[in-house]
Amino acid sequence: MSTLARCPWTFQPLEDGATVSPYTHRELLPGWADSVTHCIAMAGARASGKSLYTAVMVKQLQLLANHHKVSVLAADESTEERFRENYEIPLFEEMKIMGATPSAQSDQAYQRDPLIFDLGQWPDAEGRLRTNYLVFRDVAGEDLENLPEDRSSLDFFKFADLVIFLFDPLRVPQVQTYLKGIVATQGELGAAPLDVLRNLLILVGEDAPPLAVTVSKFDTLQKLELVSGTEWAKIMGNHGAAFRRDTGWNFSFDDAQILDLEVESLLLLMQADDLVNTVHRIGKREEGAFQYFAVSALGESPQGEELSRSGIAPFRVLDPIRWLLSSRGVMWSDVA
Repeated sequence: MSTLARCPWTFQPLEDGATVSPYTHRELLPGWADSVTHCIAMAGARASGKSLYTAVMVKQLQLLANHHKVSVLAADESTEERFRENYEIPLFEEMKIMGATPSAQSDQAYQRDPLIFDLGQWPDAEGRLRTNYLVFRDVAGEDLENLPEDRSSLDFFKFADLVIFLFDPLRVPQVQTYLKGIVATQGELGAAPLDVLRNLLILVGEDAPPLAVTVSKFDTLQKLELVSGTEWAKIMGNHGAAFRRDTGWNFSFDDAQILDLEVESLLLLMQADDLVNTVHRIGKREEGAFQYFAVSALGESPQGEELSRSGIAPFRVLDPIRWLLSSRGVMWSDVA
């Protein structure tokens, strides 16, 4: 009998009572087969903000947990060490932008193992309290821009509970033109999002997991309100729109649905029709095949390698994660 837990390295199902992964032959955490896992894979081109998103998402998830009287903790020593060294120290202590995620072929590829966080105990579908784990896997943009001949190391994508695909609005020529002189460029921007999305669809195959198509660095688009006399200024100046509101610690499926439609409209206005049409090939949004989101990990563009002096002000960073967790009754309630 299969369990509610999956192998943290491959995301494939486990048998009841398993103590070792049959896929990697590595030892599982104690009691892992009796837990509930939420396996999430991150995808995006270079410089799309995946590492920034990961760092801020974990911190925000820990704060959200406090509102539910639980704690989010690193589940093993490896996660604790890698998160602190590669995410926490650079961003929150040195206040600098983290370096690019190394290719999986590199000796420094810290992302070859997942980040695993204990979310505390939550009732399963039968009301039984079980320990829940968030299993989070990232992939270097370089490896998704140019798929390796041997793609077996990326098979976990097709078994994920959710794939978050980050879309960088600065890759849209129209947006770049409007924002010239308002937002500092960050050098190499990586491949076009559509190219990475097409490679991602190759990896997930026909039976693709739910896809959260997420516009990153959304604070840059919000600055289009400052470009007077343009259609963008009118659109981004609408502070009643869902993409201008941060719902804080609350999560509403109705609000997420409104945001979904608004973001799709923005993408079409960006002339990203091919990307939108490619997303629609995955399946029907009504059946949970995909949904659009807008996030900003920092809330303000960095100046070179340094963060803005105004600090870190996340915007809707947890929305994609909570789309999954809330559907499973984890950390979902109306909290102040």
